Amino acid sequence: VNVTVERETQNLKSLLAEWTNIIFKKDDNGYIFTGPYVVKSLEPEVSLTLEPNQYYENAEKRGEVIIKAISDMASMKLAFESGELDMAFGITPEIAGELKDEGKIVETIDAGYQYFGVFNTAKGVMEDKAVREAINLGLDREDYIKALKGGRVANGLFAQYFAFAGDVKVEYNLDKANTILEENGWKLNKDGLREKDGKVLTVNILTYNSRPDLKIIMQVMLSQLNKMGIEAKTSIVDNIDVEAEKKEFDLILYAQHTAPTGEPTYFLNQFFRTDGSKNMMTYSSKEVDELLDKMGTIPYGDEVIKISKEIQAIIYKDLPVLYLVDPEWNVALSERLKDYKPYCGDYYIVNSELYK
Repeated sequence: VNVTVERETQNLKSLLAEWTNIIFKKDDNGYIFTGPYVVKSLEPEVSLTLEPNQYYENAEKRGEVIIKAISDMASMKLAFESGELDMAFGITPEIAGELKDEGKIVETIDAGYQYFGVFNTAKGVMEDKAVREAINLGLDREDYIKALKGGRVANGLFAQYFAFAGDVKVEYNLDKANTILEENGWKLNKDGLREKDGKVLTVNILTYNSRPDLKIIMQVMLSQLNKMGIEAKTSIVDNIDVEAEKKEFDLILYAQHTAPTGEPTYFLNQFFRTDGSKNMMTYSSKEVDELLDKMGTIPYGDEVIKISKEIQAIIYKDLPVLYLVDPEWNVALSERLKDYKPYCGDYYIVNSELYK
């Protein structure tokens, strides 16, 4: 395989293992599959049926796998209880508790994902760094952990089991947050809302249906913003990336597996390089760009880990995003799958270890 890259990288193997970067081959008979399963049939937004790849090791130990798209958590619970499903992935904490009470098998795993807030720094109230600083200080992340019944307060952009995770200690100080708003002209009006030059401080928050935890965080965040006198308007959408492109938001609550291949450079380049493909914040930092360039010239090791931590510290200072939660997820398993260990993330649920 010959690969042409746009900028220097020493971590090509990791890049090619990212779930978005698929190399495939097609001949006159169709696609040539290299994994443990091949696609038998696909009904978009309903189900995907896989069958064992006869050319992959231990094919005889595998059976047909049907992946079903069930967006409603209550429906997923009922399907699992009836035996229709052998695995219910990413169930809410409440449903996990109910299933445990019924004696069902529920595994709690480090998600590998990170929950963070994306500011629109290009226009609107979030152009003002003082407002971003106040919001960052005024949000008690421990409230999210309690509401989600698990996880940890984020210390950067990566799951804390990674060596390259951040060293940031997120500060909560409501008094300091209110002082910043006061000093920057956002005074409380008779309705208890912050107002400046006749305009109420209003934050438009977006999140999306496919990550139920984010909707829980959003509800808690509303009351936290209210304590600062900030009015919040919320929307829940199906395709968050389409909405992000419109740049009509102030804050997006977002979930991303930031290192599914165990390496930090891909995500950091996507989101925080000045021309990054997922730079929804319109963030630009000469210092970060230079560190990313340097990261591309060296193989993964101590120096990459050090640079990753430096970048996360700079981002916490600049605040294009809010570090929120390093979450845990719940997975319900039938007796047939009681020995199956879910991967930390949702890209490799059906893997070579899933035997019949």
